[in-house]
Amino acid sequence: MSSEFEIIDRYFKKKMKQTALGVGDDAAIINIKKNREIVISSDMLVENVHFLKNTNPARLGWKSLAVNLSDIAAMGATPRWATLSISLPKINHGWLKEFSKGFFKCADQFGIDLIGGDTTKGPLTISITTMGDIKKNKSLLRSGAKINDDIWVTGQLGMASMGLASLQGTLKLAPSLKVKCIKALETPTPKVLIGSHLSRYANSCIDISDGLVQDLKHVLKASTVGASLLLNEIPCDPFIHASKKYQFALNGGDDYELLFTAQKKHRLAIEKIAKKTDTAINIIGVITKNKNLKIMDQKGKSISFNKRGFDHFA
Repeated sequence: MSSEFEIIDRYFKKKMKQTALGVGDDAAIINIKKNREIVISSDMLVENVHFLKNTNPARLGWKSLAVNLSDIAAMGATPRWATLSISLPKINHGWLKEFSKGFFKCADQFGIDLIGGDTTKGPLTISITTMGDIKKNKSLLRSGAKINDDIWVTGQLGMASMGLASLQGTLKLAPSLKVKCIKALETPTPKVLIGSHLSRYANSCIDISDGLVQDLKHVLKASTVGASLLLNEIPCDPFIHASKKYQFALNGGDDYELLFTAQKKHRLAIEKIAKKTDTAINIIGVITKNKNLKIMDQKGKSISFNKRGFDHFA
């Protein structure tokens, strides 16, 4: 029988790259440069709430860290450190080996040190805290959107929620599209590279985790502004346009793309950053003085839409 300490030593203890003291003591010690600020975010993933039972453990290891890095990217910061707390119903070495492999694959790709955490027995639950750094007073906030700002999004929206619907049997997709959507659901790529450059140009930013509409509304409320979106400019798979199943792009969630606003004069600079970081980006609308959110079709007609995204307690 393995102890929790043996599990930590075997699967989660790794040489540090940018940390004074990491896993193995009562607390970690991290070095921080002068005129830099620490940005911290925590997220929890619960089986059958955030991921389906029997999800591939390597993919789950990747996703559990990736979704947290997305929050740091949305602040315009560079992620550096993470803690991992995990509740396990039983010790399964095969599962732990694959989970840690996926976790560290993501950590290595984005330069993250795992510096601590906790293990306990209970329902499968993964809780991660990520920390990053940024120049003092340069963090991107939800409250910074300005009237006439462009509204940008990275990547494609709706893929992950279509993947979930296909796994749950409520949406039938072509085999190749299904594979693509499940990959988007289970191994999202946090937009860390472009995120760390956006603080120079963007006025506000948020990561899309609960759906485009709901997350944009967080920005609008914090900034006391409104927005007008162009439905056909929202980047999504041709299947959504052809089937008119726009709810996946508007309300689906689990995209972990960035939504940010910036002045029109910064368009060229932002496009250069996107090209440099190999990130797909699109302008989907504009920030307005009117505090409502409108979505317009091709003919400029306002359409009705579901104003709510994912909510744990809805």
